[in-house]
Amino acid sequence: MVNILIAGATGFIGKALVSFLKGRGHVLTALVRDVNKAAEQLGTDVKLISFGSTDRELIAEFEDSEVILNLTGRPLAPSRWTKAKKKDFFDSRVGVTKRIVAIMRECENPPSVLVSASATGYYGNRFGEEITESSEKGEGFLADLCDLWEKTAFKAEDFDTRVCALRIGLVLGREGGFLKQLSLPFEMGIGSYIGSGNQWVPWIHYLDLLRIIDLTINDESISGPINCTSPRPVTGKNFAKALAPILGAKILIRLPRLCLRLVFGEGEKVLTSSQKAYPTLLQEKKFQFAHGDLVHALKEECSPTAVSITTVNTQEKYPGNTVENVPELTQAQYKIETSVKLEVSSKQAFEFFSSPLNLGLATPDWMDFHITESSSDMNKGSEFEYKINLGPFPIKWRTEIINWVPDNLFVDYQKKGPYSLWWHQHRIVTEGVSTCRMEDKVFYRVPGWILGRIAHKYIIKNILVRIFAYRRKVIQMRFGGRIYDSSQ
Repeated sequence: MVNILIAGATGFIGKALVSFLKGRGHVLTALVRDVNKAAEQLGTDVKLISFGSTDRELIAEFEDSEVILNLTGRPLAPSRWTKAKKKDFFDSRVGVTKRIVAIMRECENPPSVLVSASATGYYGNRFGEEITESSEKGEGFLADLCDLWEKTAFKAEDFDTRVCALRIGLVLGREGGFLKQLSLPFEMGIGSYIGSGNQWVPWIHYLDLLRIIDLTINDESISGPINCTSPRPVTGKNFAKALAPILGAKILIRLPRLCLRLVFGEGEKVLTSSQKAYPTLLQEKKFQFAHGDLVHALKEECSPTAVSITTVNTQEKYPGNTVENVPELTQAQYKIETSVKLEVSSKQAFEFFSSPLNLGLATPDWMDFHITESSSDMNKGSEFEYKINLGPFPIKWRTEIINWVPDNLFVDYQKKGPYSLWWHQHRIVTEGVSTCRMEDKVFYRVPGWILGRIAHKYIIKNILVRIFAYRRKVIQMRFGGRIYDSSQ
């Protein structure tokens, strides 16, 4: 168990890392800009401290931390790089890192490890050159930004802190970053690649990135820059060809670089630079990538098999005496089923799932989950109201707990929301002294008769699979499961 402070915990990688590290038993503190918002995003058991805290308060927190993980940085794409945007990129990377190192310097016993994000943008545009950690810095704004970012972090070596700079490639995760932005047009049937498509894409699956961060925490022999990329980089065109059949794109079109230049200005470089980067240091350490193959990684994110949605038939058997308590359950059209093995006791799992404060951690960011009304405790008859976004539409969802059996199951029932019926059973099955299985079963009905069924087939079903697959992965990480084994 290690005391770890994370800056950037509410970002795409940060949220996943919180679940991952909690699943390994570590004690976490998150350094955030908005404590109230972060509480809804990160759930219970994570201490929160504001960037706006005094130096004295921050020094005390840093003194209690053995490891600092710095993952801060405003997204670079897709956006037009104005002078103000560039300043924001600089301040959120170099500026934040400078403050972190300054606070560490004031500690009598500074943290022993600083793991700080950087990017393969350090190398600039290198065309087909094979890049390792010993390759020289490239040219341009991105290369200069990454270089100063890293140099600022390495100043922590002055007081004997071990520093690792993560030169991160394009991170693949369905609910954040590059893949989230790219997926929609592919799902609508039209994929694309940029220019000739011959530029090299240094990609990495986000779960492998989490495992690399874990390695840097635990392996004292690792320091300096680390290429966080798959050992199998691909060209942009081959990336698009791999993604197209998975998401159903029938057509691949070429986007001229000039078009991107007109839209994003200098910002197009983050989309068009070529970096054939290899994770040489990780390979020397015999690190085994769980998702080193692109097609495997894309299928893991875009075609999850562990979530089943089927049509309810007239002979459907419902759990227990639920039909007596909820007669309209027989009107359900569809059923969701999924389960996941957890490396904790049923009691520990139930305590986590039964807290509404943990719902945000297991909800994709694009849903903008927010609790608007909550009971003081959760029990049978408790009611909760949430605000979520489905696409561009904000929706209020009111639910009531209609069944409550501690350490075993609870059922929430939609009283007001987007569905004509929504009945969700969370069941925890004990499998051993410190293992259990979480089983989700949902019966639901969509409004709109034939139009509703059409919308379900082409839109709603895919959204629900994404939500439940994301939730399942977060839960699996949070409770120590083998995140690279989707069969659990």
